[in-house]
Parts: sequence; C-alpha cells; structure tokens
Amino acid sequence: MTKISLQIGDVYALQERETGKWFAFQIVQIGEENAVYIDLDYWSEKIPEESHLKKMSYLRLNHHLWNNKTNQCWAPIKFFPSHAKRVGNMVIRPIEECKSYGNWPNGSQQKWTEKWEKLPKDQVKAFKKAHTKWNETTIVAGKEVKKNLYGLSDDILGVVSYFSEFDMLPGLGRVNTTKDYPQLIPFLERRYLIRELVWDHCHRRELDLSRTHLEEVEISGEDVESILLPSSVSNLTLRGKLSPNLRVHSPNDGYYMIIRVELHDDFLPDVGLNRLTNLRLTGIQDFNLKGISLRYPGLMWLGLAGKPGYIHDVAEISNLCELETLTMDDLFGFSADDFPRPENLPELRNLWLESVSAEAGKTIKKSYKGMIQDLQVLKLRSDEWLHENLNNPLRHWDGSEFVPKSKYTRSVALWKETRRRMIEEASHAELDFSAVKRITIDYVDGFNKLDRRTSFIETEEREDIFNAFEQILNETGLSEFKEELIQLIDDNRRW
Repeated sequence: MTKISLQIGDVYALQERETGKWFAFQIVQIGEENAVYIDLDYWSEKIPEESHLKKMSYLRLNHHLWNNKTNQCWAPIKFFPSHAKRVGNMVIRPIEECKSYGNWPNGSQQKWTEKWEKLPKDQVKAFKKAHTKWNETTIVAGKEVKKNLYGLSDDILGVVSYFSEFDMLPGLGRVNTTKDYPQLIPFLERRYLIRELVWDHCHRRELDLSRTHLEEVEISGEDVESILLPSSVSNLTLRGKLSPNLRVHSPNDGYYMIIRVELHDDFLPDVGLNRLTNLRLTGIQDFNLKGISLRYPGLMWLGLAGKPGYIHDVAEISNLCELETLTMDDLFGFSADDFPRPENLPELRNLWLESVSAEAGKTIKKSYKGMIQDLQVLKLRSDEWLHENLNNPLRHWDGSEFVPKSKYTRSVALWKETRRRMIEEASHAELDFSAVKRITIDYVDGFNKLDRRTSFIETEEREDIFNAFEQILNETGLSEFKEELIQLIDDNRRW
C-alpha cells in the first residue's frame, strides 16, 4: 500500500461513485494517527485543477436538519484513500473545533446538497421549521399531535379519513405500516421529505414506489412479486418468507444500492439488479454462495452474518473482482484453503471477520496482514465453542468489550435455566400460565441482580435479553403469549 504524506492545507479530490462527479476536501489538522478534513463546495463533472482553489470555500450544509454548518471530521490517516488526487494547497480559514470522528469523505454531503436544492422549497421550509418548533402541536384525526412528528404508524394511519390531514405534519420522514391503505402511495408521491417506508405483511403482488422520493424501504410479504423503486432509494431490506418470483426494478439496476436480506430458510430469491454493488445477508443457517458472482458480478461490499450458521463454496468470492469490503460474522464450515487469497481480490480494502473458526481465522489473518487497509479478525471460535453455543442467542456477548466474562457466563446460565423450565412447563397437558409468569419474573429478576452492582446492560444488551426470551417462547410454542410476557419483563426490569 502506498503511504501518503499529508500536509495541512492540502486539497484533495475524489470521484463520487453514484454520480461520477468530483468533490474536494481540505486537510486542516493532523494528529499522530488521525487528521481532520473539511468538505469544500466543489462539485463538478470535471476534476478540479489548482487554478480552481481560489474560488473554493468551505461547504455550508443546509440539507435535512443542518443549518449552515461546515462538515469536518477526524479520520484515520492509515485509511486515507490512496486514489485521491492532490489538487494543491490553500490557506486554512477560521473554523470551529472538530469533535466528530469517522472516515474519509465519499461525496455524500455534496450530493445531498445538490438534491436538496432541487426539492420543493415550501416543503423544505416547513420541514425545517417543524423541527425547530418542538412544542407546536396540531389536531389530526381528533388527536393532538406535535408538528415535528417524524414517524407515522397504523395507530394514526388507520383512523384518518383522508391522508391530506397529514399535510399538517410537515416534519414527517418515516412511515411504518402493516396494512394496505389505498391513499398511502399517492401520499408518498407528493411528500418529498418522507425518506423511509417500513411495510410488514405487504399483500400487494406489485408494489409500485417508482414515483415516490423514498431513500430506505423495508418490505416483508410472501405475496410480493414485483417492487418498483425510484432512483432515490439507496437501501432496500427484505425480510421474512419471500416469493421465489420476486423481482426488484430500479432505474440504476442496483448500482450504488444496498440490499439487505434477512434470510428465511436460507432462501435468497434472484431479484435481478445485476449491477448491485452492496449485498448483506443475515440469519444464515446453512447457505451456499455458489452462483453469487454470476448474479451480482459488480459487488463492492459483501456482508454475511450467521445465526450462527454454516457457509459453503466460499471460494466463489474469488470471482468478485471489484469487491472492496468483505464481512463475515458467526459463520463456520469453511477452511483457510477455501477462502480467497489476497491476490484473488485485487480491490479488497476491508476484511472484517468476527466469530469464525479459530483454525481458519488465524491462517486468513496471517495471509492478509499488511496487504489491505483494514483487517479485523475477532472472537475466533473452537469446535467445542460452536457445539455449545449453536443455539445460544447471547453468544456474541462472549468476548465483547462491554460485557464482563463473568456476567456473560451467568447470563447464559440464566437463559438456559429459563429455557429448561419453560420447555418443562409447556410439555404439561394443561398449561399453568401462572407458572409461566413466575418463570418470566425470575428471568427478569436474574438480569436485575446481574446489573445491580456493575451495570453492563445498555440499549443493545437490553434488546438481546428480550430477543433471547422471545426465542424461548417461539421454541416452546408459547409465542401467543408474547405481548403479555414481554410487557411483564418491561414492567419489572431495572435496566
């Protein structure tokens, strides 16, 4: 890898992937391991030249909830994009202290600035005003609602007669629904700032979103066979059981789009989009990668996550010649010999392996060390560990920097004991629901005690505890009582 010597005041240019336009940024501070860059207001189909520097200034952001602020960030020097073109050096202007940490720019700020300049001015003005007037309310469907309400769900969607009532809520940005409202899609088509749609249990055979302005779409529903997307969509998530006939249509044919699929029974439908650049599969139990490079030859990012699970034909990844990032988590069944060699993936910059076979992981780490920008091989697992933890929903706490080893061990023991008792109770001819509630109380009290002296349960761990309990209910056939028992945990938890 080429080592670049950064200098304060240097201006660099990169090409934004989706649009092909050039953007620029300046180095304004250099530390031992990180440097601060600030975005410049250059955005053109032509690469900037040194003569352009005298016309460049810091980019002032006004998209979304930005308010005429500059964008600067501490980024790791070792990950500086080696393909960046040095334009020249210019004087640094007065700026605020940088408190943000992240990675090097990719042109998204310049791209967003251009997009927002094309949006209807009245909707943009109303959106911003709504999010600065936190206490202003209005009446929708007979209820008092804050004007800055961001998300709509069925509790409001289902009680209005006309969706035009939602025009009194200019701050809307997300819709969550489990039902089909005839007015929904026409409403989305005229609301330019609603960027997220989550539609569970969609029963439409053809879902035409092509005239909306959505950026993120999440769909579940076996009936759906066709999804038509607008060019604005950058993230599509597919969940649950999917139709084998499902096809997704996008003006960009998947280029610069992320598709996330939460696999059901390890089935991945051939949705089309042969220019797809980013694919992330989760919930893998036993999945074969054969043919993935034929479906999506231009993948730049491939993310694979197990339940945990087994992955086969890993050598297929060698055919993804444009791959830049590969992540694998909680996956087994492959050896170091199956895994691509560095020379097979000439564009690879990031390789992140977590919770994989110790034997394979050690060899892979050795072969890739010093060959790519970012290499992380964490939580290597033995065959014994896999045997003991295959169905353990808290397994990813093992080795976590946020969960002490002793807390992890006792948490797993608590989960196993709860599972054993629930299985025993569910096996009786007549269910004693009071006993099920006692087991639930013991479960939540166990975590209350574990978290009492040294707190370790934060947002992510809290979700894990609920999900682990839900797994027990699903396994024992008690999921019909899920809502009541989850509420019981919520009422009694102290974390």
